[in-house]
Amino acid sequence: MGAGDGGVLMGAAAAGQALDNEHFDLVAPGRIERVRDRLPPLEPQWVRVRMAYCGVCGSDRSYFAGERIRALPASLGHEWVGTVEATGSAVRFFAPRDVVTTDLNYRCGVCRQCINGRSHLCEQGQIAWFSNRGFATRADIHASYLHKCTTLSPAPHLALAEPLSCALHAVSHVNLSPDDRVLLVGAGGIGVCMAFLLWHESAVAFDITDVNQLRLKRIGQVIDPRGRAIGTPSGAYDVVLDVSGSVSGLRVACDSVGPGGRLCTMSHLTSGTSAEFLLDLLVRKDVTFNLSYLNGESSNLSRSIALLEHSWTPAWSLLLDVPALDALPDVFREGPAPSSSKVIIDLGGR
Repeated sequence: MGAGDGGVLMGAAAAGQALDNEHFDLVAPGRIERVRDRLPPLEPQWVRVRMAYCGVCGSDRSYFAGERIRALPASLGHEWVGTVEATGSAVRFFAPRDVVTTDLNYRCGVCRQCINGRSHLCEQGQIAWFSNRGFATRADIHASYLHKCTTLSPAPHLALAEPLSCALHAVSHVNLSPDDRVLLVGAGGIGVCMAFLLWHESAVAFDITDVNQLRLKRIGQVIDPRGRAIGTPSGAYDVVLDVSGSVSGLRVACDSVGPGGRLCTMSHLTSGTSAEFLLDLLVRKDVTFNLSYLNGESSNLSRSIALLEHSWTPAWSLLLDVPALDALPDVFREGPAPSSSKVIIDLGGR
């Protein structure tokens, strides 16, 4: 098979040669273009991955919209799953045909943050070895960023491993107990991950709300009877998890948390510093307020992979929209379908 077609080159031959490749780059706010280039021979500690699926993250959309600034052109896509094609000469833990997904974080293991259980905040974390290139045919990744799956072939929901690990980290802040009244604000991609986590890993009943009534209805059908989809929250909640990605959603969360309650937000808001209601709504309630970012310890990613491999069901897949790679520019321009909670791009690498 040729290096540039849909075939898979395996082993030392693939590692020792340059290969034709293509990927989508953000070249300007609002514009994504297909780029064709060649991957060089693999360096000793790197792994060549044939991409299978990649989720569209809110951070990808914010870069596309020009809400966040970064050097352009830039590759996008970090929520991916794929198959190892080849490994560098010093790689021992991975082999061709392994199904792998990715951690965003470099973890040196020796700095103060790593030693104290905060390796996602590693002092060397911006070493820039991570390849943010999930919307591609192939990518070369440093082996330290990879996690192995036990499944024999990639599946769309395995692209949720990284955002699910972030949900795991967020939940660790609120110390859930069976008697808690729990509200989840947001039924988008992270909302699906959080609802899936609450459904399968806790004995806690929960409510979920979202401004998008179509996707709220769909997720409500999946989580019933433990979870309940509601249009407008009422009463005080012991625990509120905000994954709305919006100032309005954060305000609902602040309004809904009760005195002495716990609120954790995963919303990364470009206008967050102008959310003047925060202190006014929270201080008098003596609320514990956490802002959660990234995915905590590496063990969270291992847990999320296992949870997706063993507990995901076809009912949850109904919440995913899985278009082909050629549709990617339209997905960014037009956004997801109104009833879709999460878009995962089919990259064809299986």
